[in-house]
Amino acid sequence: MPKILGIEIGASKIRICEEDYKAKNPKVYSSFSIDTPQGAVTDGILSVNDELAGAIRSALAEHRIRTKQVIFSVNSTKIASREVTIPFVKENKIKDLVNANVSDYFPVDLEQYEIGYSLLGTVENEGAAKQYKVLVFAAPRMVTGGYFQLAKALGLTVAALDYSGHSIYQIVRRQCGPGVQMVVKVDEISTIVTILRDQELLLQRTVSYGAEDAVLAVMADPENSASDYASAVDALRTQDCMNETVTQALSYLIGGIARVVEFFARNNSGLVIEQAYLAGVGADYVGFAEALSRGLDVPMTPFAAARGSQLERAFRDENLGEYLTCIGAAIAPIGFMPEEEGRSSMQLLPGQEDMFKICILVMVAGFVVAAALAAVALAGYHQASSENERLTERAEELEPAEEIYKEFLQERYSYQKLGYYYGTTVTPNDRLVDFIAEMEEKMPSTLNVKAFASNTTGVTMSVSVADKKDAAALIQRFRTFETVDSVEVTALTDTGAALPGQVLAEEPQVSFTVQILYKGSGDDPIPTVEEPGAEDDAASGDADGAAAESDEDILE
Repeated sequence: MPKILGIEIGASKIRICEEDYKAKNPKVYSSFSIDTPQGAVTDGILSVNDELAGAIRSALAEHRIRTKQVIFSVNSTKIASREVTIPFVKENKIKDLVNANVSDYFPVDLEQYEIGYSLLGTVENEGAAKQYKVLVFAAPRMVTGGYFQLAKALGLTVAALDYSGHSIYQIVRRQCGPGVQMVVKVDEISTIVTILRDQELLLQRTVSYGAEDAVLAVMADPENSASDYASAVDALRTQDCMNETVTQALSYLIGGIARVVEFFARNNSGLVIEQAYLAGVGADYVGFAEALSRGLDVPMTPFAAARGSQLERAFRDENLGEYLTCIGAAIAPIGFMPEEEGRSSMQLLPGQEDMFKICILVMVAGFVVAAALAAVALAGYHQASSENERLTERAEELEPAEEIYKEFLQERYSYQKLGYYYGTTVTPNDRLVDFIAEMEEKMPSTLNVKAFASNTTGVTMSVSVADKKDAAALIQRFRTFETVDSVEVTALTDTGAALPGQVLAEEPQVSFTVQILYKGSGDDPIPTVEEPGAEDDAASGDADGAAAESDEDILE
């Protein structure tokens, strides 16, 4: 069985496994991780430089890894996936069929994407032809290109690229038992939730929060002594830091996972998650599984290899869950190989007789080339030696610039992180204060607001004024608000509309509902309000013969 390197480059850790390639029960010969250089990866996009390549090269040398074939598992929100059904054709024809219809699956410029697929199973409906269920992926070349560049810098050959979600599925489907089971792989800045039934994929979603929220909370918590990222990670791995502050920092992660579970329950009536597992870096943190269990109300246990398997023996003293993507990628990768890379990796071997002739020609050519090289070697040596001295001196002169550049990368990362967190706090509902201030300035004192509701997109109010003239003036004023994008009037009732000879029991007034959309809030739904006695008012309006009128009727 050929060996291969499985590599996952995460936000804080690079994980590497040397393992069997395309084996149903792979054997892992070596597994280790190193710190990811600052700024080396952003949402799966690599910044390939000497620091990144040098760190991996040194780690491979330290662990005496000589395997030259590599497969990368890529985690990026830019990789799109879609589950489709296709006709039941021969398996070697599936790729051609997927490529022929890929423009229907992804409405993008496919020249900028690499396409891959995974065969999930078959669909058999009574009275219908048998079909395949296929998961199709589209990976931007701006993501995949960096991994081929990195492999070249390391002197490795890329066997394939895989999507991390698919890598996880390939390994957990072989380790999980029957029934409905959920595997939650919590990495540094993202989480992949996978739900299976009898080893078949039912649902997989990515949540854009991860264990890093807990790390940052530990760094900021005065109860903990961790002053930097590394010490905070070490504290989480060695002691229970899940106090109220840290648990609160995980609320976004827990909420995201909970929404995936709720979505699964709504769309799979009668199915209940029987077992939930925690994998990834989160499984290494003391108390992390318990914190998720409390927040989700679903008991979670660390993911472990099946008893008696080769993985159980390989990870007896390590966290298997942290290396799931590295192992799963080598089992049945998607591919994501550009045509030119596929052609360059093919090896066409000549016959035995031709091989003998080629060997003779190579030997003769080798003697000729060796003689020529010997003639120029001395001259080249002196020139190279002088150039080496010059470059060494130049490197020493520029050494202080390297420290400045590292400081710049750290500051830029901190700035981008703060910008990201600030961006998550800004919503259109921030305009509510400005809107109320405009109401206080521009609305008449005779306005009676009966009910009021707001959300991130707008405001809905049930109001009343003296007559239709005041109603028209009120609506016109709303449309002058700087915070308002649109105004819609509904459910208008005029209690002053009386039949001939009818005596009104109360002061006449015009009541209606006004729906206001903030500027920049898009087409999301506007909140609704229930006005006290609204049903009675509507019934009364019908009895008196008053009809609801549109906004345009009021203005006329």
